[in-house]
Amino acid sequence: MRHSPLLLLLLSWPLLATTRFTLLSPENPYDDRLHYYRAALQLALEKTRADYGDYELRTAPPMNKVRMRLEVQKSSADHLVTIDSWPPHKGMEQVGFAAFPFDLGILSYRVCFVAPGRQHALDRVETLAQLQPFSHVQGRGWQDVDILRHAGLTVYEVENYEAMFRMVARGRVDLFCRGINEIAPEWQSHQPRVPGLTIERHLALYYPQIHLLYSHVSHKEELARIELGLRRAWQDGSLPQLWRQHFQASIDTAGLCQRRLIRLDNPFLPDGGRPFLPYLYDPARDAFGLQP
Repeated sequence: MRHSPLLLLLLSWPLLATTRFTLLSPENPYDDRLHYYRAALQLALEKTRADYGDYELRTAPPMNKVRMRLEVQKSSADHLVTIDSWPPHKGMEQVGFAAFPFDLGILSYRVCFVAPGRQHALDRVETLAQLQPFSHVQGRGWQDVDILRHAGLTVYEVENYEAMFRMVARGRVDLFCRGINEIAPEWQSHQPRVPGLTIERHLALYYPQIHLLYSHVSHKEELARIELGLRRAWQDGSLPQLWRQHFQASIDTAGLCQRRLIRLDNPFLPDGGRPFLPYLYDPARDAFGLQP
């Protein structure tokens, strides 16, 4: 029995297995921070479907930053993918990463929630030294804690994401600073559950922060696929387009150009993050690419 050339070609074509990816999930039903990250990961996987085959994108159970860093150091067929700051946190020798700043530096720019009665005092702040008497809250294990403390600021670490909104709204701390992509959606999602939650109107903070996608170090092929897909999406413009779809309204709402911008150092970036600078957002030009 003779087979047609087309059938022989199909029989000899290698079958690519479906790969399962499991992305870190929001910490609670009100946490909208991961919508873009899931969409960006899915975009990268779509861009590499022809090379690596089909995929299944799942969602992990809710977990905070500390537990996330423990779980990602375990190898499994689910290929847990997490978002974390670069370089990797101390003690994370068992993780690898896709070397592309997929959020394009959006979290480097911060606008804060402010405690009741503190806005008038903050209206007079023009320098880092003048900001130092004000207290901050941030999540336990967030790189922001170390950056703010390095700048001489008082920072309280809290385990629970929701508790931080209540702390600043009740005046237990002065400021809870968020990425400019986070501040407006979080304010909207917490109304009216957190009375008194108010966005500070005068200041913005800038400290360079780079976030990458991480997985267990043994998942080299999966991480290579993600990095290749992100680079393709950057080159064809679909990643910047997706980024603007998710973040442009928040950038406009934050009004960075009308705020007093206070710059802080990030001493934890090797070489100042130089390899990633061409991809990072510059609000002064409303374009991508920062100068060293």
